[in-house]
Amino acid sequence: MKKFIGSVLATTLILGGCSMMENESSKDTNTETKSVPEEMEASKYVGQGFQPPAEKDAIEFAKKHRKEFEKVGEQFFKDNFGLKVKATNVVGKDDGVEVYVHCEDHGIVFNASLPLYKDAIHQKGSMRSNDNGDDMSMMVGTVLSGFEYRAQKEKYDNLYKFFKENEKKYQYTGFTKEAINKTQNVGYQNEYFYITYLSRNLKEYRKYYEPLIHKNDKEFKEGMQRARKELDYTANSNTVATLFSTNDKKNRKEKINNVIDLSEKIERTKDMPIKNTITTQLGNKLIGTKKARFDDKKVVSFGAFEDE
Repeated sequence: MKKFIGSVLATTLILGGCSMMENESSKDTNTETKSVPEEMEASKYVGQGFQPPAEKDAIEFAKKHRKEFEKVGEQFFKDNFGLKVKATNVVGKDDGVEVYVHCEDHGIVFNASLPLYKDAIHQKGSMRSNDNGDDMSMMVGTVLSGFEYRAQKEKYDNLYKFFKENEKKYQYTGFTKEAINKTQNVGYQNEYFYITYLSRNLKEYRKYYEPLIHKNDKEFKEGMQRARKELDYTANSNTVATLFSTNDKKNRKEKINNVIDLSEKIERTKDMPIKNTITTQLGNKLIGTKKARFDDKKVVSFGAFEDE
């Protein structure tokens, strides 16, 4: 995702598309991470060594101006989404900086990140944007996954309980909370799963969703249902469980059987999230420390409620 420009007084904040950076050989991602292995057990990973591809001076700039970037990141979400967030990490990214944030405001819970140019630390005044482009809409979708969580909190909490109770039987673990807050940016996420919600533009967010923030739970749920109807959002939301096997001796067939069994159990369990497809992924026990993602190339997955 391209960076937000720093000068927003004269021009609109713009998000560009996600892209793989060329010439990664010119990037230095090893500063102060040499003592951290490239892979480690997910259960022990709390964000150590996390560093997206970045130029060396960008990494140093992020460290030197961490506090300034934290303030910019927090202000951006307040100005554009009406939500208080807490900056949890600041890292160099490409030739700029990325700020990771966590939100728990008014029952709306999500993790996100904001790519910024270096000159963003000189930002003065409001960061409110009117950009309705695709990339800003992706950010809106990230925030709305937290709205989706609040709208079905009891049901998502039941799903969390399901994965927690089956952890020992099926021999898996999930992300640590520390790793989620420092390295993840997909929206609502707990140790076992994350939620994705359809992207909307800022104009739609401000009309249909932002007014719900201060509503009580009943009015909030009704407002979310109304937004679905008026925006013709008929597709399921998606929940993805990212599980790390703790048993090295399991072969691929056993893992496949496990995810199928888990998915079938989810479909039989009462009070699961509605209008939601739940995909269970199971990989090995290792996580890549720099990218904080599955490093297993043979992850197995299976879905529940795919036909509903």
